[in-house]
Amino acid sequence: MRVRAGQEREMKKIKVLVAEDHHVVRSAIAVLLNREPDIEVVGDVADGRHLLEEVERLQPDVVLMDAQMPHHQPVEATRALRAQCPNVHIVVLSAYRLEEYVVGLLKAGAAGYLLKEDPPSMLIQAIQAVDQGQEWISPRVAGILVDSVRSKDNVLARLTDRETEVLQLMAHGRTNPQIAEDLVISEHTVKNHVTSIFRKLGVETRVEAVLYAISSSLVSAEEIKHELDLSAQA
Repeated sequence: MRVRAGQEREMKKIKVLVAEDHHVVRSAIAVLLNREPDIEVVGDVADGRHLLEEVERLQPDVVLMDAQMPHHQPVEATRALRAQCPNVHIVVLSAYRLEEYVVGLLKAGAAGYLLKEDPPSMLIQAIQAVDQGQEWISPRVAGILVDSVRSKDNVLARLTDRETEVLQLMAHGRTNPQIAEDLVISEHTVKNHVTSIFRKLGVETRVEAVLYAISSSLVSAEEIKHELDLSAQA
């Protein structure tokens, strides 16, 4: 029987590896995620020593990583994962909302940052979002990130009109293919614009670029927060 493309997409599951040292928490997360029809927990680790090895072996789509585990340095681990497994998306699950933690992990390449006090539905939304190439930041730490860039000079004036449009769409969670469709340009052109935006703003991730846009009032922080809240409730 021939399977249509839409059915194939429906059957595809997001493979998740859970890195969490507390057994009860790790088991509870696995039960929660495995209830979702589009998510499958393919493995887990309890300390940092075996994280990279297991990621390379299991090839998950998303690593849900506790920021505090034995034998684990989260920023260094994130850099190593991004360098050796560039197709894996990292979501940090943390009890801390310290600026150096949040900013450091996002700069290292994490695609998402959640607090352990966030609702379970947000964890699911975050995994689904990063698997689609988006970023996900807990609304509870968004203010910390905005404050971290407010002291920097406003360099948005260096962007072209088209780059500004691309940045605004990035801030609203649009992926490169979606931006290409919205602006009727090729995805390759979008990638070039994103690269240029990163270079001009002196940033390394989409999250940092979006924070520049928010802190400079190019987009509304309240509007972005409202969109995140709506997504978490969906």
